[in-house]
Amino acid sequence: MPTTAHAPIPTPLPPWIRWVVVGSVLVGIGLGAFWQYGQPQRQVRVHTERLLQAVEGRDWERVESLFAETYADAWGFDKKTALVYGRQVFGQFLRLRIRPQELQVQISSEDRGRATVWFVIEGSGGPLANLTRDQVNALQQPFQFDWQRSGGNPYRWQLIRIENPDLEIPEVPS
Repeated sequence: MPTTAHAPIPTPLPPWIRWVVVGSVLVGIGLGAFWQYGQPQRQVRVHTERLLQAVEGRDWERVESLFAETYADAWGFDKKTALVYGRQVFGQFLRLRIRPQELQVQISSEDRGRATVWFVIEGSGGPLANLTRDQVNALQQPFQFDWQRSGGNPYRWQLIRIENPDLEIPEVPS
């Protein structure tokens, strides 16, 4: 009877090597996700969406947390007056929905970015609410939201300016 050579049976890897391989793969995936989530373009997009959702929900604490202390815009508002005005105007809505149409992000440096967005306001309420809805929906140019990263934290961005040259803002009686 001919003898056949049997291939040796491989021995399994020691458990500690398997754990090192699995742990390395998991750490690599985690670091990749952390890096991707912290990208400036993504953060500016996410913060702009959060701001619009907070205004729609009239969550003024959240809106305030997104504004930088140095906020200033072309209408002459600083952080405090912009928040007071926003509360007065959007508080007039009985029903409010803000639907972003096109959101584009440009990053000018590692710590500054601009979100350009068209949005439609749906809802009704008092005269100021209806005027705001009609005027915003008729604008020919999109809004521009300028953001700045706060400190070295890749996830902390604050609004420093809103622009829309077509938007005329009436004074709100106090």
